[in-house]
Amino acid sequence: MSEFLNKKIIAYFHDPPWKAWILSRKPVLVQSGGHVADAIELIKRLGVNINSLPEEIEMADRLASSIDRWVISDTGEQKSGKSSVVPLTSKLNMFTPWKRFEINGEVTDNKIVTYVDELVKAVNNEVLKYHLLYFLSPLLWYELFPNCPPVADTRVPTHTIFDHATATSAMTNIIECKNGYLEFKGSMAVLEFPSIQEFISFSRKTRDLWASSWLSSALLWKAIESFVRDYGPDVVLRPELSLNHFFISWLYNNVNNKDIVKKYAEKFADLSTAPKISMMSEKVILILPESRDSVKNKLIEGFYKGWKTISEEALKNWKNIDYIIRAIEEPPIKPIVNVIDVKEVFEEYMKKISEKGSLDKLVCGKIVPIEYSLLFEYLYKKVLEYPKIKYSYGSLISDVIYEVTQNEYQVCTVCGILPSVLYYHENDTIDSNYNNDIDDRLCPYCAVKRALKGETLNDVLKSLSLLISPERFRYPSTSELAMQNYAYHYINKYKKLPEVQEIIFGDEIDKVFINPIAAENYCRCYAGIESACTIVDKELLKKYGNLYYAIIKADGDFMGSGYWSCRLVDEKGTPIKVDRYLDIIVNALSSYLNKNDLKQINNKTLEIKKRIIELRKKLYGEEDDRIPLTLSYAYTLSRSLTIQAILDKRLLKEFGAVPVYLGGDDILAFSPIKYKDEWMVIKAIVKTREAYWQYPKFDGFKSNEGFVVDALRAYGRSYSVFVAHYKDPLPLSLSVANYLLDLKDGVEEKDVLFISSGRGIGNLNYALLKLSGSANLNLTQLSLLERILKLIELKKISNSIIYDILSLIEYKNEGTIFRNLIYRAIERNIISNRENIAEELKELIKDLVSKEVCKGEVCRDREIFTNIVYAAYYLR
Repeated sequence: MSEFLNKKIIAYFHDPPWKAWILSRKPVLVQSGGHVADAIELIKRLGVNINSLPEEIEMADRLASSIDRWVISDTGEQKSGKSSVVPLTSKLNMFTPWKRFEINGEVTDNKIVTYVDELVKAVNNEVLKYHLLYFLSPLLWYELFPNCPPVADTRVPTHTIFDHATATSAMTNIIECKNGYLEFKGSMAVLEFPSIQEFISFSRKTRDLWASSWLSSALLWKAIESFVRDYGPDVVLRPELSLNHFFISWLYNNVNNKDIVKKYAEKFADLSTAPKISMMSEKVILILPESRDSVKNKLIEGFYKGWKTISEEALKNWKNIDYIIRAIEEPPIKPIVNVIDVKEVFEEYMKKISEKGSLDKLVCGKIVPIEYSLLFEYLYKKVLEYPKIKYSYGSLISDVIYEVTQNEYQVCTVCGILPSVLYYHENDTIDSNYNNDIDDRLCPYCAVKRALKGETLNDVLKSLSLLISPERFRYPSTSELAMQNYAYHYINKYKKLPEVQEIIFGDEIDKVFINPIAAENYCRCYAGIESACTIVDKELLKKYGNLYYAIIKADGDFMGSGYWSCRLVDEKGTPIKVDRYLDIIVNALSSYLNKNDLKQINNKTLEIKKRIIELRKKLYGEEDDRIPLTLSYAYTLSRSLTIQAILDKRLLKEFGAVPVYLGGDDILAFSPIKYKDEWMVIKAIVKTREAYWQYPKFDGFKSNEGFVVDALRAYGRSYSVFVAHYKDPLPLSLSVANYLLDLKDGVEEKDVLFISSGRGIGNLNYALLKLSGSANLNLTQLSLLERILKLIELKKISNSIIYDILSLIEYKNEGTIFRNLIYRAIERNIISNRENIAEELKELIKDLVSKEVCKGEVCRDREIFTNIVYAAYYLR
C-alpha cells in the first residue's frame, strides 16, 4: 500500500472510535497516554508504524472541524488551560441540535479489544487496506455497539468520530506541511451528467428508464474509480461512499476478504448481488491531491472507458456495423467537468479577507485562526461555478449519423431522435432482422439500454468489476406493476408453479410473470379482450386486476438552498444564526461545563459571529451570519443521505414498489396502486416520509441496524404520485409526475404530496395534501385517505361518496353550511353503519373541513377534506 494511503489510515484513526468513553480514565490498548496513545497503538496494529501523530494530521483535524467544535476546542484548551470533561450522554443532531439521541449502550474494554482484533484480522494482507477499513470500521462498531454513536467531541456532540475521521482524511488530500508551514495543494472537481432528466425521459418502457438512470450512475462511478482506488473513498464528498452500492460492489471485487464485505453489505446496505439502483446522483464532487489538468483528463477518460466497456458487452453481436462501432467508442452524452486549483483559490481567498493582502503563513502544529473557517465553504462555492451546458443525445457521433441519414432510414422508436439500426421483438430479443413481430426500432444507444437485463447485465457488471452474485434480473414492465395484486392472489391460490426464471420484484409473484407478454395478456384480458384470456384465472383477475400503476417521485425540500448552504431553521421556521446555533448546543450541555468555560464560550460566540459576518462581507459582498460549511458538516450530511437511500430502498421493496433512482433526498420509483390488498402506494409514501425524519422511532435520527445518523430534520420532503394507465406513453406520464413535484415551489415550507391521474395532460388537476405542520410530522390526511378507500373497498360506504362530496366543492368557503352538507353526504352514503362509520368519519374530519391545505400560490382556494377526497378519486 502507498505511503499516501498509510497517511490516510493515520488521519482516519487519529481519534479512536471509543475516545468518548475514555476521556477521564486510562486508555484501553496501552497503559497510559490517553486516547492519543490508543490511536497510535491502533494504527500500529493496522500495519502503519508511527510513534506520534504527524503535524499535518493535526492541522487536517482542525481545518476539517465543524464550527461548534472549532469554537469550543479553542476556548477550552487555549484560554482556560484545562477544558471541562463532559460525560457522553447523548448525540445532538447537527442540523437541528435541539434533537438529541440518548446513548445508553455499554461500551466495555473487552468489547473494544474485540473491535480492534476483528478490524485488524479483517484487513490483514489487503492491498486496499484503507478502503476496506473505511467501509468496515463504522459497521463493525455498530454491530458490536448498536445505537452507540461515537461522538467526535462530548462537549459538542453534533457529529461522530467517523464523520470527523472522513473529513480529516479528505483534508489531507489538499494540505501538506512543508518546512514547518502549512501549504495547500491539489484540486476540487465536479463531474456532472448533463441533462439527466432528458436522458432518462428517452424511454419507451420502464426498463429503458431504469437502464438510463443506472447508466448515468455506472458511468459516473467509472469516471471516479481510478481516484478512489489510488487515494481512497474519502476523495468523494458527494455522494459519500461508505455504503454506496457501486463502491461496495467494486470493493468486493478488489479485496481478498470478500466474505466480510458481503456480510456487512447485506446487513447494513441491503446489497447482495450488484448495484442495480442508481445511487450516484447526477453530480459528483471530489477533493483530490492531483493537479487540475490531470484530474479533468482522467475523469473524462474514465467516463468514456466505462461507456465502451458497457456498450461492447451489450452490443457484442453487432460490432461489424460502422454506426454501432462509433456508438461504442463515443458515449451518448459528454460529461461536464469543472476543476479548480485549491492553492490558487486559497490565495484568492486570503487576498479577499486580509487587509494587508495576505496572512502570515500558518505554522504547522499551531492554532488555526477563525479566518480559515470559511475556506472550505469558499472552495465549495467556487467549484460549483461553471456554465450549465446542454448536450444533445448522440451529438458526439453526429458525423456518422449524417452519413446514415443520407440513405433511407427509420427513426428509433425509443428516443425518437436517432436513426435505428437494430430491432426489438415481441419475444424479448434484439437482433438486426426486420420482420413482422418487431416491437421497437432501436438506435445503438437505446439498444444498449434495452439489452441491460439477465445474462447481458451480468456480463456488463462482471466487466465493470461490480458483480457480487449473478442473477437473471429484469426491471418490471408497466403491466407487471399494474398486475401485482392479481399475481399475489394467483400465487396464493396456485401453490405449485414453475420456479422463477427471472428476478423482477424479488418475490414469489415473479413466478406469475414468466415473460413481459404474460402480464400484457392479463391486462388485455382484464380490459375485455377475450383472446388474451387463455392462461388467466378470470375470477381472480376480475376481483384483483388493475390497468393502472403509480409513479412516485420525491425530493428533499431546501436541499441546496438550505442544507448545503447551511441555512438551517428552528421549529418555527426562523433562520438559525451562528450564535444561536452555538447557544443551543452549549445550553444542551451547560450542566457539565464549568462557569469559566461557559463565560468564555459565550464571549467567543459573539466574537465569532462578528468575525464571520466581516469575512463573508469581504468574500461575497453581503452580510450573512449562518454557520459555515465545513468538511465535517458536509460529510455528516452526505452520509445521512446515503443511509436514507438505503432505508428508502428497503421500505419501497416492503410495499411492492421498485426504485429507479435513490439519492437520499430524492426518489424515483414505480409502484402498484394496491398489493396484498393494501393501498401500498400510500404506505410507501407514509413510511419513507416518516423515515426521512425518524427511523425506526428516534425523532431526529435514523438507526439502520444500529448504525445511527442524523435525520434531515430541519426541512421536509415533498412527493408526487401520478397514477398512469399501463398503455400510456411513459415519457408523458413521467413528465406529469415531474411537473407535479415542481409545484412544491409554490408552497410555503413545502413538505407536501401531489396526487393526480389521467390519460393526458389536458386540464390536469391534482390533489394536494400536507405531510407536516408546526415542525412535526402529521400524516393524518394520508391516514384518512387510506381509511376512506378501505371503507369503499369493504362496501361499508358507497363509491358515490366521492362524487357527492366533490359536487359540494362550491360551498367550501361557507363554514358551518359546508360542514353540515359534508356530514349529510357521509350519512347518505353509509351502506352498513353497524360500526358507527358515519360518526367515525365525522370525528376524523371535524378539524379539517373548510380549512386551507397549506399556504402559498399553489395552495390558494384548496380545502383539506375535498383534496383528500380528490386523492381518493385519483387512486380508485
